[in-house]
Amino acid sequence: MTATSPATIRDSAPAESRWRTTWSERENDRRRRAYDAETAAWLRRHDQLVRLQIEAASFLGCTQPRTGLPVDLADDEVVYRVLPTAELVEAEARHVTGLPTPGLAGAATGPDRTDRALPRGVRSVDTGMAVVTNHRVAFGGREQRREWTYPDLVGPAHHPHAPLTLLHRTDGGRLAGLLVPDTAAVNFRFYLTLAFATATGCRAAVAAQVDDLLDAHRQARPVPPPLVVPAHAPLVARRPDRRVATVTALATLAFGTLTAGAVDAGPTGPTYRAQVGSSPAVDAAPRPLELTAPPIPGEPAGGGTAASVTGEPAPRATGGAGRHRSTRPTPPASRRIPVPPAIAAPTPAPPTIAPPPTTAPAPTTAPPAAPSAPPTTAPPSADPGNLLTLCLDPLELPLLDPLLCPTPSP
Repeated sequence: MTATSPATIRDSAPAESRWRTTWSERENDRRRRAYDAETAAWLRRHDQLVRLQIEAASFLGCTQPRTGLPVDLADDEVVYRVLPTAELVEAEARHVTGLPTPGLAGAATGPDRTDRALPRGVRSVDTGMAVVTNHRVAFGGREQRREWTYPDLVGPAHHPHAPLTLLHRTDGGRLAGLLVPDTAAVNFRFYLTLAFATATGCRAAVAAQVDDLLDAHRQARPVPPPLVVPAHAPLVARRPDRRVATVTALATLAFGTLTAGAVDAGPTGPTYRAQVGSSPAVDAAPRPLELTAPPIPGEPAGGGTAASVTGEPAPRATGGAGRHRSTRPTPPASRRIPVPPAIAAPTPAPPTIAPPPTTAPAPTTAPPAAPSAPPTTAPPSADPGNLLTLCLDPLELPLLDPLLCPTPSP
């Protein structure tokens, strides 16, 4: 019986199990790399604090170098720190708000940001070399030279957001300081604070500060992350090919919607064109259209009867009624019934617009009826003769409900 390798088992597993296994392997690798980076940074900081702890307990300065410095050292003067490149800064006013206060705080810590932006009210004056000794802090630049002795200093003030250290004088003179490179900020602050504390008898405070930082740092050691298994994979795989398929489907749907909208944008019914009269008042104030019914075979060209909605002709009068209809003039506009917009003739003739009268015309449309009344019927007249006359008049309507025209009584 031959053994099966894990790769063969993974390749023979279903597709869903394969991508879950791949996801767990990649996630574990990502977590392992992040943990390694955090551990490396923690170890560098730990070694730095251990070295500073040793220096705070036993460092007493170096006798070298003694040449090539911007100042001449005394016989009993030793070097704590030399910065080949530093900037001399000054406060623009005697009192500037937002600057750190002098003291021993921040001796073994650096700025929380890596930008070199100076605080408001502080400007750079010159660039040169800075030297920290057990007697003083000296700066020698291209144009200026400065020197701060420890008995004349209130204390160093380390800025929390920039690699800047301000040196406050006891005489209240112009506030100045040094701006150092980011990589040298921690060592410069520590050795400057240690030299000032040694000269003023506060060395034990700096050593206690470093011990507290080291204890807190040891308690914050990175913890290895827990490993994941294929069962921890998300319910939906985040695969690039699925993203492409989703984008393609959305683009196809949007294109289909735009195409359907362009096809449905055309007219859906016959176009009715109205003949505009020569009077300019027609264009200024449009009137409701009056539709004329098409001629009925067998009837004179000038007359006709109303037809019902279903296409059945309405009852027609005989004898004198027909002669009366032919001799009566066209009823006034107030007796014409407007066509509701919901009723349309099967094949209407082109509508015409009657010219408006010279005086203010009366409204040709009746006010909207109550919701309970049907919109296509009008209240019948109390006199049957008037109703018969209304139905027999040559109304210029293509359709009319037959209920408005009852059969004339004998």
